[in-house]
Amino acid sequence: MNNKKIIDGENEYELRTVGNKSKSWFYRNTVGAVKSAGPAKSVLFTVVFILFVVYALMLIVPFAWILMNSFKDKFEFGENPWSLSFSAGFSNYIEAFGYKVKGTTVLGMYLNSLLVVGGGVVVTLISCTLASYTMAKYKFRGRGLIYNIVIIAMMVPIVGTLPAQYRLMKNLGLVDNIIGVWFLYSGGFGFNFLFLYAYFKSISWTYAEAAQIDGASDFRIFIQIMVPMAKPALTAVGVLTFMGLWCDYQTPYFYLNSMPTIALGLKDMSDQLAYNSNYPLVLATAVMATIPILVLFCVFQKTIMNNMTVGGLKG
Repeated sequence: MNNKKIIDGENEYELRTVGNKSKSWFYRNTVGAVKSAGPAKSVLFTVVFILFVVYALMLIVPFAWILMNSFKDKFEFGENPWSLSFSAGFSNYIEAFGYKVKGTTVLGMYLNSLLVVGGGVVVTLISCTLASYTMAKYKFRGRGLIYNIVIIAMMVPIVGTLPAQYRLMKNLGLVDNIIGVWFLYSGGFGFNFLFLYAYFKSISWTYAEAAQIDGASDFRIFIQIMVPMAKPALTAVGVLTFMGLWCDYQTPYFYLNSMPTIALGLKDMSDQLAYNSNYPLVLATAVMATIPILVLFCVFQKTIMNNMTVGGLKG
């Protein structure tokens, strides 16, 4: 270990440069981090690290179990669902591609999901961005009341509003209509609203004031200044919304039953195949349904983890 001392005025800092650039990322963030911390911090770090390892295993083990059993036939799965065997090979995946739910194949359900979820993400971003920006940057009578109503509404269970919501959608003629599903996804409040509200709140209004001096309108300030500055937050919200809507089967189940998405198709497929215990086929379809959101998360992982709190100057 090489020790260097830097004297800057009255302050003396000790730089500890571990000649460990050749060390692995895992070593630097586990053993190296414990060694460089004090005794109290080392104990806290160790406890937190163990908790995160246990939590990670709770997420990884079920997915590994699903992936492993998707390569078995139903008889072998019934005998021992924990055996390391791949007797069926890719036959379950091939069969899953040809399996139909309400006359729609898995490929068709993928396309339905992309259409439903893609439109849902667009309307969600538009409505939440407009609502959160207006609440964060403009002062008007009733603003605090609206914010409190949003918080209270988030406490009401979905099943508590489902009958009234379904009656309203039916009266509007939007049941079994993709526009109706987009309409439901377009609510401008909820977690996305709170997150974007906090983000817009952190952007200094001095940017808008400078633009107003140059004669920019409110709409131009919103489109050309505020939205570009909130791009990291909007990207994170868009990705998380896509992942959430991709796994949503309840909304298509009630309001788009004739156009099954991959989540709804998987639910119906599970109900149908439960009678002959062909669970490996269901698990193979579940793996195929999970691939898009895994890829999306891997691509935008840094955006979600690192850029969610990046904003302008505090205002």
